[in-house]
Amino acid sequence: MPIAKHTQSIWLKLAFFSIASGLAFLFGLISVTANPIFIGLAVGLVGGTFLLAIPKKTIFLVIALGLATPALLDMIGFGFHRMLWAISMMALLLWVPGLLNLFSFNPEHKKNIPLFIWLALVFVVYALTVTLAQLYGLGELFAGFKRYFQTFGLLLALVTLANTQKNFDLWLKLLLIIALLQLPFALFERFILVPLRGGLAAGGQATDIVAGTMGANLGGGSPNAIMVTFVLIAFAFVFSRWKAGLVEPSRAALLTGILLLPLALGETKVVVVILPLLAIVLLRKDIMQEPAKYIPVLGLMLMLTAILAYVYVYLMLDSTFGEAITGILRYNVQEVGYGTSLLNRTTVMTFWAKFHGWHDPISFLFGHGLGSSYGNGFDAGHIARLYPNYGINLTTVSTLLWDLGIIGLIIYVSIYLSAWVQIGNVWRKTTSPQVKADCMALQAGISLTLFFLIYSDSQVNLLVHEIIIAVMLGYAAFLHQQQQREMRVARKMHV
Repeated sequence: MPIAKHTQSIWLKLAFFSIASGLAFLFGLISVTANPIFIGLAVGLVGGTFLLAIPKKTIFLVIALGLATPALLDMIGFGFHRMLWAISMMALLLWVPGLLNLFSFNPEHKKNIPLFIWLALVFVVYALTVTLAQLYGLGELFAGFKRYFQTFGLLLALVTLANTQKNFDLWLKLLLIIALLQLPFALFERFILVPLRGGLAAGGQATDIVAGTMGANLGGGSPNAIMVTFVLIAFAFVFSRWKAGLVEPSRAALLTGILLLPLALGETKVVVVILPLLAIVLLRKDIMQEPAKYIPVLGLMLMLTAILAYVYVYLMLDSTFGEAITGILRYNVQEVGYGTSLLNRTTVMTFWAKFHGWHDPISFLFGHGLGSSYGNGFDAGHIARLYPNYGINLTTVSTLLWDLGIIGLIIYVSIYLSAWVQIGNVWRKTTSPQVKADCMALQAGISLTLFFLIYSDSQVNLLVHEIIIAVMLGYAAFLHQQQQREMRVARKMHV
């Protein structure tokens, strides 16, 4: 080996180890706030560096442990839920191979990276720049960065590593298995845990614990809407592939039943909105081309939505549609706060607008920095502490506006709009039935992600939701890259 290359290799290894150790140190301190710091540091240094040597296996572990174990850890208790911090750190450590591969790409390979990934990188740089420019405290910066970007390393690894269709097929099968696991967990939560919280008589206060593997919090506030989103995205893939003739009808029916049954076990009223949204996105092209064939399918999905609405309102809430609609309007559109917060999904926006405008262009355009709007507890951001119990971070939109301003919100939304457009381009150019089917399912997933902008802050806060989004965008980027490579080979053969 030439001396120059040998020296370069040594420096690259040293840089790799230094970055890995630094990140392990940094996020080890964050992750073990309630545990002995040196134990977490040692685990981060040794385990993190080891996992970086096998990034594809780390991807598998992050997906499997991040989506399949939260409920188990919550049920075990005794601090075991903090193991999720270790999973988060594993995902954060994937920043290292992701960035190293990105910077080592030659210009030709970088051309294959889709625009929405570059926009995501711009969003990270923008968020850090804005936060550092008006730094309130390192703790708030690190905590905010962790919440926003804990799975961004996973996304980078999915985009920049030499992944193959075989790799993604394995990860997609893993996701389907985890989606199917929602049913047994939801059954346990419905018939064992719900009675512990007062049963159906307690209404949504009890049934929101039916959240599959996403986390079963006996104290309330389980992420049941994320379970719903996850199983519906999995259903979108099964449905699209069945429609393309890639899945046998009997198998598709069995998978659909297992995937959708958890929706009837807990009181997740958001299904009444996102199931029709999913159906319209999945069937929009087919209805335009063959309305007589596909309008009945859309009708069946709407009928299923109506049945679920009946179950939620009459069986779980022991109410009527009129009373349910009145209640929904009160704590979503009118002046009643959502849950224990003083603000709801509408007033959280008007409350932000009351304090922001061109009289203070810096805060209006750039926000107050990462983590500034988070929570009301001991680790609450400095803006959240000014408005205790208001819930200013109730939705993704309000969180982004407080933290990163109008510009941050625009960049963030543009990531998903760009992804939608580029996936649509892949769909138009490909001749592969599987790629076409998966593109439609990915667009359905993006539509749900865009809806969650005004519904919850989970996609910039909770690990489980961020893993789902990272894998979704990573697979979308892979399909784009794969098509670009095929087109480049075809052009060379033509020449």
